[in-house]
Amino acid sequence: KNNNLITPEGTNDLLFKECVMRRTVQKAVSEVFMERGYSEIITPGIEFLDVFNLNSRHFPQEELYKLVDRKGRLIVLRPESTMPIARVVATRLKEATLPLRLCYDQYAFNVSTQMRGRSDQICQAGIELIGSSDRITDFEVIETAAAVLEKCSTGDYSLEIGDIGYFKELMNQLSATDEDKETIRDFIE
Repeated sequence: KNNNLITPEGTNDLLFKECVMRRTVQKAVSEVFMERGYSEIITPGIEFLDVFNLNSRHFPQEELYKLVDRKGRLIVLRPESTMPIARVVATRLKEATLPLRLCYDQYAFNVSTQMRGRSDQICQAGIELIGSSDRITDFEVIETAAAVLEKCSTGDYSLEIGDIGYFKELMNQLSATDEDKETIRDFIE
């Protein structure tokens, strides 16, 4: 009964004006995505650990909220939205005509280390443009991000563009332990 009046660390309640602000931003973001031909997708808040335990992207075990289902299988609260969407594309949408333009606005959950100023529960909105090798699609994604920022801000924003491929290649060439590589990744993040 000691915790019946508080929220877990890294979470908070939204009240009144905060809810209105959140819904206003969600509506604006959704409008930008829909105007550009993106279709909404919602994935479960819980996924099997295997979805996030792939070589393509590293999710440290200590940063995942883990549960066990009734069959004893490890499941996690969704730490981000891209991997579950990739799972859907590989299964339920495997026969779909490419490219696919998908968007989402859903919660993601990560265990934050203390004193880092991060919330364990974040609302993550974004797009996935899947199945096009045309370089112009990179510009489409960047332009969509800029349009969202323009619509949801006072115009004072910056857009950071990166490619995880560079980091992965540098890490592959680095003579370091997996633990040291993870420490480097954590510092960069």
